[in-house]
Amino acid sequence: MTKGKGKVDGDGPSRERTINWDDGQTKFMLDWCIDYMKNQHAGFKFKKQHHMKCADALNKEFGMGVTVAQVDRHFRHYKENWKYVSKALSNSGNGFDSTRCMVTISESEKENLNDRARRLLSKPIKFFYEMKELFAGTNADGSFAADQDTCMNDRDDSESDDSQGLNDMSGYALPEDITGDDSDTLPSPLSHKPGGESSSNTSRAGIKRPRGCKSPSKKPKKAKSRFSQTTEQLNSTLLSLQKFLNAPAPQVLQPSNPHASLWERLEAMTITTDDKITVGQYLAHNERKGLRDFLSNASDTTLQTWVYKFLTGENY
Repeated sequence: MTKGKGKVDGDGPSRERTINWDDGQTKFMLDWCIDYMKNQHAGFKFKKQHHMKCADALNKEFGMGVTVAQVDRHFRHYKENWKYVSKALSNSGNGFDSTRCMVTISESEKENLNDRARRLLSKPIKFFYEMKELFAGTNADGSFAADQDTCMNDRDDSESDDSQGLNDMSGYALPEDITGDDSDTLPSPLSHKPGGESSSNTSRAGIKRPRGCKSPSKKPKKAKSRFSQTTEQLNSTLLSLQKFLNAPAPQVLQPSNPHASLWERLEAMTITTDDKITVGQYLAHNERKGLRDFLSNASDTTLQTWVYKFLTGENY
C-alpha cells in the first residue's frame, strides 16, 4: 500500500508521496546503481538524470510507478545508513561479524549514538555488501577505514591473501637510479663493473635503443571498449538528430492567386464598400471562374463598365 500526504494548506507546496519498498525492489535499485557506476569515470556522482533512468528500470521491472524524487530519497536513505556503518567500522575497538552481518560494538558506544544509528547497528545490516560496493569509495571525509582482516576476509579469503601479497613490497630491492641517462638510453654493460671500474669509451655514453623498440615505461594504449564505442555512436546519432530538429522548417511556397489583380482593381474602384462586397461575392462563386478569368485580363474600362452594369441590373 502507498502512503501519501497532500498539501498542508491551499498555498503550501505538496510533498512527494512516500511508498513502501520491499527487499526485492531495494536490492534491484542498489544493484542497478552498482552496475551503472562501474561504467562511469572516476569520481562519478549520481544526479537527477541518473535516478530518472533507475526509476524507469524499476517501473519496467515491477510496475511501481515510482518517481525520480522517490528513487533519490531511497538512495540517500541507504547512503546515510552507510555513513553510520562505516563510522562504526572505522573505530579500532569495533569489528564485523560476517556470519550475522553485524558490527560488533560496545554498549557504551551505543549509548552515544542517535536513535537511527542505534537501531541500524543493533541488528543484522541489510544490503551491507551492496552499500559497501556502492558507497565505500564516495565518502570524501575518510570515514571508512575498516580493518581489512575483519571486513574483507568474509567475502573472499583467497582474494584478500592475494591482494595483501601484491601490496607487500618490502621484499623487493629498490630500483637503481642512473643519473644522466634519459628514458630512451640504456646504460652500457661495461659502465658498471664490480669494484667501480669502468671503460673510458663507454662510461660517458650509453647504448641507444633501436628505433623500432619502444621504452618499457610507455604502456601501450588500451583499445576502446565496446561499451565506449557504442556510447560514442549513440551520442553522434543524438547530435545529428538534434541538429535536424533544430534546423528551420523548409518554406513552402504558397500557390499564387490567379485573380489577385482582379480583386486589387476592384478594391481601387470608386464605388461604395457594400457594392465592392456585392460584386466580390458574385464573382467568387465557383461557377463563375470563366468570368473571373475574363475580367482579370480585361482592361480597366471594360472592368468598370461591367461593374456598373452589374450594379444597375443592366447585365441581368
